[in-house]
Amino acid sequence: MMWSFTSLWKHFIMMGMFAAKTQALMKKLGAEGDLIYNKNVKAKVPILTLVKVKERILWPVIKYTLVDQSLLDLLEEAEFTPEYKESILAENVCMSQFISGSGEAGLKAPEGAANLHVSGDTVDAASTFTLKMKTVDINKLRTSCNGRKLKQKMVDMLRLKESEKLKFVYQTVFNVAPVTFVRGEGTKGSMMAGCSFFTKLQMTVSKKEKMSFTIPADSTFAYSLMEITTDGGTLGIPPRTMKVRMYNTEWWCLSSDSVGDSLETAVQEIQNKERFLQPLSGLKESTRRDLMNKLRQIKDDENALTQLEDTLDQNSSGSDFLQSELSSDQRNAVQFLISAINTLPLGAAPLLIGSDPIALTVLRQLVRGLMVRQVTLPEAPPPSLKEEGELRWAAELLCSTNQTLSQLSEQWAEPDTPPEVLLEVLSLTVIGLDLMMSSRC
Repeated sequence: MMWSFTSLWKHFIMMGMFAAKTQALMKKLGAEGDLIYNKNVKAKVPILTLVKVKERILWPVIKYTLVDQSLLDLLEEAEFTPEYKESILAENVCMSQFISGSGEAGLKAPEGAANLHVSGDTVDAASTFTLKMKTVDINKLRTSCNGRKLKQKMVDMLRLKESEKLKFVYQTVFNVAPVTFVRGEGTKGSMMAGCSFFTKLQMTVSKKEKMSFTIPADSTFAYSLMEITTDGGTLGIPPRTMKVRMYNTEWWCLSSDSVGDSLETAVQEIQNKERFLQPLSGLKESTRRDLMNKLRQIKDDENALTQLEDTLDQNSSGSDFLQSELSSDQRNAVQFLISAINTLPLGAAPLLIGSDPIALTVLRQLVRGLMVRQVTLPEAPPPSLKEEGELRWAAELLCSTNQTLSQLSEQWAEPDTPPEVLLEVLSLTVIGLDLMMSSRC
């Protein structure tokens, strides 16, 4: 069933093609727990780059913040050149996927019923390529750097929070020649909709789309990290450990019965976590208004949310309203809301935070309907929720069924946020923003 997720695809698919490929490749190579796939095709990650690592609150999502400094920049004396070695990780890699299917769906709407039958083919592929690894000689680096004095001002400028760990890139994976990624889609079908004037509208749909791009040689596909310590003003490189997950086959069971549980799981998670947001309802009006103004700044400044998160992570009291007017429960609730917003795909947060009160109210009603499995689109939605509206994708996702989540998963382009997780964080973001705007600040 692909009845109304076109706007969702257009919104996210181009951003996720490279990320999805790199994640899938690391998983197939058995290196998913060791190598961190690169989400940004434009980002080159040199060896020894510093990285701040933080785990999201209540979500299995880890935030990696690349710093434009290297490990050597932290040392007062760095009069040595690290040694590296290169090796082949995989040769003649060929990645392709073909999905063919058809479905029929009914959409409830006040003006009548809409039926849609769609069949479609999707081809995902990449040209054959070879990957190499570049790895620093850790033993020599540790011998040369352990115990060396640090530039304390450089360390302080990193503004490392208690919830973050400081690491550096000791290994990178890159392509030796240009690689072309291609995605082709074709759909055809028909739609029959009941209208308020008792007329019938039948439309035949036929569409073909093709997207492709080529990345240059020496692009970063993935990288590995090692933790460092800065205690006592000196550098430390602790021994590196590797986690290996093994499952007892008697306990590990997959069955077709579990495939349809994604919506139920998402709804349960929303119900369990909604309580963490309730303290937002007790915020002072001035605090609520100031906080919403700070959240709205992300439309013009991508770092505004990170700066707000940094302020909340500070333990010392200060003059800032977040430090002086929030109770512990309220601070945790704000942090939880920001964590949910941060887990949304790129570009989604400003749309939700900047939505008008009427659209937010309708989205909140859809979340309530989702909780009791009785969710329908309103008869006359506000402009942003109409067919071509900027938040139509949110309304459609909140009207999900197990079938739509399953089929979205097959072609999803956001590897960090699968459809059921996106449904969860979207719902909790809507709930939190509705509580924040309950006085229409």
